[in-house]
Order: sequence, then structure tokens, then C-alpha cells
Amino acid sequence: MGSRDISPLRSLPRIFLPGLDTELESYPLPPEEVDKLRKVLRLPEGSPIAVLPNDGRVIRCEFRARQAWPIESDTPSTEPVNQVWLAQALPKGDRLDTILRMGTELGVAGFALFPAERSVVRWDGDKLHDKRRRFHAIIRESAEQSFRTRLPVLEVLGGLSDVFERWPNAVVLSEREDVVRPLAKTSDDITLVIGPEGGWAPRELDLIGDRGVTLGPLVLRTDTAAAAAIAAVRFG
Repeated sequence: MGSRDISPLRSLPRIFLPGLDTELESYPLPPEEVDKLRKVLRLPEGSPIAVLPNDGRVIRCEFRARQAWPIESDTPSTEPVNQVWLAQALPKGDRLDTILRMGTELGVAGFALFPAERSVVRWDGDKLHDKRRRFHAIIRESAEQSFRTRLPVLEVLGGLSDVFERWPNAVVLSEREDVVRPLAKTSDDITLVIGPEGGWAPRELDLIGDRGVTLGPLVLRTDTAAAAAIAAVRFG
């Protein structure tokens, strides 16, 4: 097979299989992935696909008989060197879907979701379980689309104090007019904290202290602020 006949990795349909035993002769594909390849993408037998074991590698494979048959492995440099975590206060509606999708596409290493005092949304029990499944699906699909080689982590914390206990040096987007420290590009690991639609409550402002930063004088929706903040520290 000549080099001109080999499809670029970026052009291949991509499937995450975390924890895959890459020593196997062929990789069994989940039924939903087989259906997507056959019924949605309409791939014929023998089509090239890419399998991602969630360890930084991309394995070029051939799709045959509901299996992925490995051909060669590559480790593309698509993951950011510095880790950006996004701690997001729960917004209402479908804004969190947008935040997870755009955050994944922009290279976020992980998300920590938490209820702020002014968050309208509250999750528990079965609702939390269903939400987690939906959010993991959004992250996976966004990671496959954007050629990520590692899936962002998703955690749910109890509140802002839990965020600061986990990441004492986190920086917080603040709506206070006396906050003048700008959020800027960084080569270091960083955790960004984004508040809810209603802003931070007085007790939370006390917790934030001098962690506040600003993106400028404009008032942004929480989903816009999340994407803008990630882009600011990733690309400047």
C-alpha cells in the first residue's frame, strides 16, 4: 500500500475505548459504535477507523466483522502540555451541555461541577446518575470530534468550599468591579472557577478572597465566560 493510499489520522472515524487491552489480535467494538459506523457513517467492511485507548495513542485499524483490527499505532501531539481544569457552578437549561462540549474541544483536562448558593439547579440520586451518563456521552463525542487522545475527567463536588479544598490556588472569574487582575495565558497548570447566572453570594465572595480575576468590563453569560476563560489561558 503506497503512502498516498493511507488516510490521514485526522480524517478517520474515531472511537474511544478506555482500558482497552491493546495486546489483543482484534478489538471488540461496543454495539452502539458498530451501529454508528454502519448505519450513520455507512462504512463498508474493511474501512479504516481509529481506536483511542485513552492513553495518548491513536491506533489505526480496519473495521471488519464488528471488530477493529489494528494496523499501526501513533502518538500525536494533540493534548495540551499544561492542564486546565474547569470548576463550573451548575447553570440552568442546556448551558452545561455547551460548556462541556466547548471545554472538551478547547483542551480541558477535567471538569468539576458544583452547586453554588445561587444555582437554581440541584441534582441527587437517579437524576445525578442520568446526568452523569449524558455528560460523559457529550465529552466522549466532543473528544472524538476534536481529535483528543485523552478524555477529560468529570467530577461532581458539593460546593465552592470543596473546590478550594481540592485546588487552593484556583482562580475565579469575578463580576466585582474592583477586581482588576486580568486572566491571561499561562504555561502552568490552572483551575478556573466559573460562577452561576446569578453571580456569587456574599459568603462565596468571602471564600474567593484575592483569587478573583477578570476578562474585562463586559458581562458574559456563564457558558460564554467558560469558553472565553479557557481560550484566554490556553491561547492568549
